Amino acid sequence: MWGREPMLQKCRPIHVSGARTGTVNGGEKEGAQKCNSLRFGPFFVMDLDTQGTTSLTWQYTTDSILKYDVRFLSVCGLWPLQGSRLFRIFTVTIITLCLGHIAEAGINLCTLRGELEDYTLALSNVSVIIVGVLKVAIFLRDEGSLCQLVRWLDALVKRQTEYVRGQPCREAIFREARQRASRISKGLDAYNVSLLFVWILAPLVASPGDKRLPLQQLPMANTTAFPLYELSYALQAISLTFIALINVHMDCFFTVVMIHIAAQLKIMASRIADLHLTRNDGGNSSESKLGNNSLVMEDLYKQLCLCIHTHQDITRFIVHLEKVMNPIAMMQLALGVFNGCMLIFPAAYSAESGSLLKILVSAPAVSTQLLLYCLGAHSVRQQGELVSLAAYSCGWPDADARFRKASLLIMARAQRALRLTAGGIYPIQRATFLSVSLVSDQNQLQARMNLLRFMTQQHSWVKLLRPNILPRIKS
Repeated sequence: MWGREPMLQKCRPIHVSGARTGTVNGGEKEGAQKCNSLRFGPFFVMDLDTQGTTSLTWQYTTDSILKYDVRFLSVCGLWPLQGSRLFRIFTVTIITLCLGHIAEAGINLCTLRGELEDYTLALSNVSVIIVGVLKVAIFLRDEGSLCQLVRWLDALVKRQTEYVRGQPCREAIFREARQRASRISKGLDAYNVSLLFVWILAPLVASPGDKRLPLQQLPMANTTAFPLYELSYALQAISLTFIALINVHMDCFFTVVMIHIAAQLKIMASRIADLHLTRNDGGNSSESKLGNNSLVMEDLYKQLCLCIHTHQDITRFIVHLEKVMNPIAMMQLALGVFNGCMLIFPAAYSAESGSLLKILVSAPAVSTQLLLYCLGAHSVRQQGELVSLAAYSCGWPDADARFRKASLLIMARAQRALRLTAGGIYPIQRATFLSVSLVSDQNQLQARMNLLRFMTQQHSWVKLLRPNILPRIKS
């Protein structure tokens, strides 16, 4: 942990948010007094130490930076904000319906006598349900850690709010992050709701007398007098609606967290870059009247220490985020690769417009969730690397040795990449999405080549030619 660097032993806070409490080494009473005078924000240390893992409430989310995302997951039956037993019963009911959906999918796969397209679509659909149930299980296991994640992020944002006010550049960074997070969450939710509407109502519109189910088909649904068709239709529609919304918005939740933490890194880098002993007025660089004053130098050093401790807190937060997020990100990565492969076969072999339409509509949802993780993690890593450049751009050449040593410390530490991984083994970044997309494209090309080879073996080359060319050949 880089918070133990010896260069800052004389200016170490007694409390560090979201991590172990610090101590003043060697009985340096003077250093402790200086650190206490800096007021490093023990108010949010209390929140993380005593209330960090407690459940959130609806009232708490009123002022939270993650208000929309937490409340949306609560409405979907995942995040308990009311603290009532009925909400837990509601969550268990959703899981039970999903397990029933998975059982019907097993019956469908065992009794299916269709083409390869039917198998791949059935597997693709049930995989979304299975991954959604696993995400709910992981949330219930790590609910305390996720509540701590929300409180921690709110504390970090609150801590830097005083440095944002009155600074147009930093206000623009903060405003852009909130707008971008809102657009991603609400836009993907709107797309997901419209997609669910199409999938659930398509069987009723396409074949009103055929009694087809939305996803998994049961052969006995049309042969029994028991209202099995109606019950199965309701089961699949309700379970699909709730678990799909939870599945997608959990990815949106982590993406929004990464967007905000990247913005906090950018704001902190702006604070470091603005630490100068000189200022420019009208393009003429003039020495500050208090430039040689020790009080000004002391104030700059304190500001740098505040930035360093903010960077420490953000680094610890990213470690906690990676620990909570990596199993869910790993499942989403596996689901994206699996569904990408499953959707390739119907696209290559099917000639029906209805099947191809379903594939074209659902394919963006599969790739978008993986893209959100990759772009969010890449943004965090990129902004973390820019902190070193900001430290190099500050006024360290005109400062004293103590300020230069502290600047060197943050330059060296910021060069270590802030990596987020899937399952703790696979780094999440923009190149990850590109590599997965390349594999999918290669598999799709191979599938089309196999299809062309199969058609060539089964038919003569004359039958593959266009009808308007045949008269020329006969003549």
